[in-house]
Amino acid sequence: MNLFQFSILTSIILATVGMLAWLKQQRVCSAMLVFARSNRIAVFLMTISLGWFLFRYVQNLSEADFGNYKLIIGLVAVFIYFGSFALVKDFLAVRSLSIICLFYSREVLDSAWLQDSSGRLLLVTITYVIIVAALYFGAWPFRFRDFFIWLDKNDYMVKLIALSFSAIGLILLAVSFTL
Repeated sequence: MNLFQFSILTSIILATVGMLAWLKQQRVCSAMLVFARSNRIAVFLMTISLGWFLFRYVQNLSEADFGNYKLIIGLVAVFIYFGSFALVKDFLAVRSLSIICLFYSREVLDSAWLQDSSGRLLLVTITYVIIVAALYFGAWPFRFRDFFIWLDKNDYMVKLIALSFSAIGLILLAVSFTL
């Protein structure tokens, strides 16, 4: 995908998340708390993460990037996949969502690399915010739970965050056509 397509996709995701959070304000926090500990969602997202890693990154390793060890790297990734379900069961859905966000961010930043368009700066800024959030929640997934417990007590903040996501998504959509 190119920069324009990533910009459109990111704007649609942000606007959709914001609008869904706005429409379902009372249920969004409880849904996110269920999401954080859901084993089915964890299996689904971890499988996507493993597939993305194996087929996008491991398959494309050159000899200079440990390409001679593709099989070993793949086996280690599969071992980590199954080991995480056996040893790190708590908040695995949050961790796997963080992995997917980091992989997506890598693709976005690769597409923005050395582009002249000034409109890419908004997309890159949003991408770095996503990276920081993914690293934070991936390292301390219980903070995800704490954030939504706090958010459940503050209806105003749910509205503010939902409107912010929608507005940023729509602004990014408008800026996308200048790329």
